[in-house]
Amino acid sequence: MLCRSIAAAALMAAVLMPMAAQADSTAIKKKLTETPATLWDLSMVRIEAALAAAVGGEGRFTFVSVESDNFVMNVYEPKGKATTAECKNLVDRVKQAGGVDPKTGYADNPASDYAALLNYPQIDQFSVDESYAETADSMFWIMAVAGSGDNAVSCKGPLISTELTYPTP
Repeated sequence: MLCRSIAAAALMAAVLMPMAAQADSTAIKKKLTETPATLWDLSMVRIEAALAAAVGGEGRFTFVSVESDNFVMNVYEPKGKATTAECKNLVDRVKQAGGVDPKTGYADNPASDYAALLNYPQIDQFSVDESYAETADSMFWIMAVAGSGDNAVSCKGPLISTELTYPTP
């Protein structure tokens, strides 16, 4: 009886495995093209590209995440010095790349270059928010990690501010 059960299971696996392996790339493409990206999705891509181009490379890794209604621009430098000064330096690089003065915490223009990444011709900004770009700036946060392992130092703060906290990683 045990041999019959094993033989039946082997036969079913032999029949079903080829079916699972025959993925239809056309079906996948169709599903992906039928699911439209939102302007939020496009904004994530724009921010990610700008952050990587301005701050990434040379041993630094970048990515963008979302917390509530905020974009968090993450910078990680595993080979950097695990100090609060180095962590602050990473945050300052992100700010400077976006046209924000790290010393004052204010944008060089009325709003940062990152806020401009949320501009789209199909959006009447004034009808959404009378101070659209400035409000958009309030949606950006920076999280940095300098060093790696148990000695790594992390810091986090809003883009438009001099505030910086050092949460425990």
